Amino acid sequence: MYETLLSKIDTTLGKIALVKDKFHYPKTKLTKYPSVFYFPAGFENSFETNSENFKIYRFTLMVIVGANQTTLSNSIDVLAKTVQAIMSQFDEDWNQGVIDGHRVWVKLDSGEPWQVSEEQDGIEVHATLNVEIKLLSSN
Repeated sequence: MYETLLSKIDTTLGKIALVKDKFHYPKTKLTKYPSVFYFPAGFENSFETNSENFKIYRFTLMVIVGANQTTLSNSIDVLAKTVQAIMSQFDEDWNQGVIDGHRVWVKLDSGEPWQVSEEQDGIEVHATLNVEIKLLSSN
């Protein structure tokens, strides 16, 4: 299921014009901004009925904007627009549908406060987003 979910996340991010680059693993050297990397962050499995389980797959998305080519204020504005575009695209693409025959729910929220950091190639601003994908599956 991870392969299917990673592919669907990649497809969703690929539809967002503001996202210039995306990776399904943490990357240290970025050349295009805004960039997003995403990766699994854990899972849960619980009984729902005698024949069904709820499985929750968690992913972390890091949205990163470089501030070297512009002002810090502008970088934060670009980050806010990119995060909003990601939220909107997830709402559209993951509208409580079905994946591989499993009923699915998706929750997207912020992980921690947005941050400014000095990296090897300059100042970056970034937002961490948490994605929870809940599936109802048969045993």
